[in-house]
Amino acid sequence: MVQLLNILLYVIYVGLFLRLIFRWKFFNIPDVKKTHLAFFFLLKVVAGLGLTLIYTYYYTDQSKADIYRYFSDSKIISSVLFTNPIAWLKIMSGIGTFEPGTFKYLNDTWHFTHPAADFITSNSFLIRIIVLLNYLSCYNIYIDALLLNCITFIALVQLYKALLPYYIEFPQILYWPLFLMPSFVFWSSGLLKEGLIFIGISLYLSTWFNISNKPAWKSVALLLAGLMVVMLTKIYVAGTLIICSLFLPLKFTMDYRLVWLIRISFWVVVAVGTWYALHHGFCERVIDKRNEFVALSIAQNSGSLIDGSLKQADCGTLVSLVPVAMVNAVLRPFLWQPGNLFEMLFAVENLLFLLAIIALLVFYFKKPQNQKLLLALFCFFFALLNYLGIGITVPIVGAIVHYRVVAAPFLLLSVLLITDLEKLKQLLQKATLFN
Repeated sequence: MVQLLNILLYVIYVGLFLRLIFRWKFFNIPDVKKTHLAFFFLLKVVAGLGLTLIYTYYYTDQSKADIYRYFSDSKIISSVLFTNPIAWLKIMSGIGTFEPGTFKYLNDTWHFTHPAADFITSNSFLIRIIVLLNYLSCYNIYIDALLLNCITFIALVQLYKALLPYYIEFPQILYWPLFLMPSFVFWSSGLLKEGLIFIGISLYLSTWFNISNKPAWKSVALLLAGLMVVMLTKIYVAGTLIICSLFLPLKFTMDYRLVWLIRISFWVVVAVGTWYALHHGFCERVIDKRNEFVALSIAQNSGSLIDGSLKQADCGTLVSLVPVAMVNAVLRPFLWQPGNLFEMLFAVENLLFLLAIIALLVFYFKKPQNQKLLLALFCFFFALLNYLGIGITVPIVGAIVHYRVVAAPFLLLSVLLITDLEKLKQLLQKATLFN
């Protein structure tokens, strides 16, 4: 009976969101059919179901599945609301969490408090979000994933609208990096951090591109809110976002003095941040994180570990890892190496992805205008730095194919900005792909 009620609630939520797509003015986008948006949303719904089912019935050890580790902790915290609301508020706000009378409620959690000192990534923010979703889902993991998908999809549509002016010759090409890349759709559709990261990135970039159309205080607040969502999820992604913002284009309608003030401010922030990181054990902590991944992979007998050696934690080691890190993050898994079915599928997808990028650069390259060039540089370096961070800290193929979905869409976006989109549009129309 409970299962039937959960299925009914799931169907109701899907129906309500589809109705929202067709009724809400937010989804009124020139040259974009509502049926296309509905289809993209349903793709995420199917991907979210598929990901959850795989980690329920294929990888049956739920203690090793991220989605179930987060979900299990969220259920414990959700129940605190009904026994001690004050403690629940402290846990959810992070203020007073470690007071004895509050922390006792977290004794049975495994992943909520662990990353408190982890500067690479954090589980706490995502778990807090799932806690709130539980009250709408009746503690059902499938419905939690669906609700998070609804929010993520709105963010992706907002990102599409923000990027639209830079791809005006062929706006539908944005469907591919934002809505159709198989690995991106798959990994951003479950109870994982990628959905939250793109929610934050979307809020940050959409505010940036419209910064001259809002009051200064509102723009700053929204920029900080977007950056904070990313920072609370994966701080190294937030760091790359700040660094690469040096290249982001600004509206010509803005006062040129304000433009330069913003750019100089970012240079100062990046310079100070870099100096601070290098003088406070940045290299050592990155290598320590890599060694932690290696130790965990060996302990769990992971079959996709690339290099099981523990490295000395210093900057020299970090620099020496760069070449192999880029190879691992960008090119793996290789088709000719043994792996499970999912790794082979991701290997085929990645090969086709890289071949498509090479083809675009060879046959459709077009020198971009100034604003497009700046955005292309932002997207390229954001992808590059994230690939690099993933390659250095995660020498595990199974994890690489998951984590790099933050980087791959931006690599494609950068290449499309230096592509002759009109010529590409004519080719694809002849192939009836966009008629």
